[in-house]
Amino acid sequence: METLETLFRSFETGIRSAKALKPKEYLKSIGLEYSDLRIGFNSGQFHHRREQQVKDQFERLGVLAKSDAPVREAGMTAYTVFGGYGLIFPLLDKDSTIVNFFALRFDLDEQKQKYLNSEGIYPAYPHPLTKKLYLAPTVIDCASLIQSKVLDQREAVIALHDGELLEQHLEIIKSLYELEEIIIFKR
Repeated sequence: METLETLFRSFETGIRSAKALKPKEYLKSIGLEYSDLRIGFNSGQFHHRREQQVKDQFERLGVLAKSDAPVREAGMTAYTVFGGYGLIFPLLDKDSTIVNFFALRFDLDEQKQKYLNSEGIYPAYPHPLTKKLYLAPTVIDCASLIQSKVLDQREAVIALHDGELLEQHLEIIKSLYELEEIIIFKR
């Protein structure tokens, strides 16, 4: 059965592909390294040559939607892919299971950023003994802070959802019993 977990593993393989030159160049230009962070690349082809029941699973997950675009063969169905030709970042639940994706479509005239849904936390739920919590306005800002390696042992960072503090963020803050300080980054 296809899950966001198994799909993300294919995206992680995609970023390591020799053909993924543009995504790697873009990451380098913004100072992020895919080997240090969980970042994938969605070429938009994960559903190609797959059975219909697998495509139906992808539809239920929200990463595939039927499209009215023309197709080359009668009987084929066109699909729109979530985050096609984009960098994919996983958002996790309390059990460290991927429940959401953040996609950055960098190769368009105007970049597009989109969440698959409103669930999950990037990069993960902080350790319960966290003393200092940083709230970054975006996934990219959060990844940049992680990449900088400036966080000490009892410090953590999480990304807000498009700059918004959601109920799940508040729940995390309430669960950090040793929390002494919250630092909010603004854009």
